[in-house]
Amino acid sequence: MERRAGSSVRTLAAAQCLIVAAACQSGQGTTAVEPPSTDRLEFVSQFKKIDAAGKGLITIEQATAHYGVVFSELDRNRDGFLDVNELQALLPIMGAKSGMELMAKLDRNGDNKLTRKEFLVITTWLFQLAGGSATMSLQEAEKGVPPPTREKKQSTLFGN
Repeated sequence: MERRAGSSVRTLAAAQCLIVAAACQSGQGTTAVEPPSTDRLEFVSQFKKIDAAGKGLITIEQATAHYGVVFSELDRNRDGFLDVNELQALLPIMGAKSGMELMAKLDRNGDNKLTRKEFLVITTWLFQLAGGSATMSLQEAEKGVPPPTREKKQSTLFGN
């Protein structure tokens, strides 16, 4: 557990460095006024995991394959469904306040458990952020993601 936490911190720190470097290279600024939010760092981290080839573009097929693996990893009891407790690990990534909130947004048939098909709807939502294209860049994906604010948590991929 301790090893995994250290790995996450290193991953987030590396992503933060990449974001600041990219901003400088793109002319968006030469200094970081405020470090990127944890949500943004996680978004970039997930994008880079999907973009294993490092091309700066992902396809809906790559995203579906990635989130299929995520589903399998989250399904700790291997029953083929995700329950509220198994969704807890997704809360920071998805911007949900609780497993119940996330379940309510994804559970299409109201049985309080997610099938792989119900879970994979997130790939559709992700690509809708990029205007429905079959491929997208990180910048295209982020066009639909509101910037975080300190006062009020903005809508995320899954709403408020």
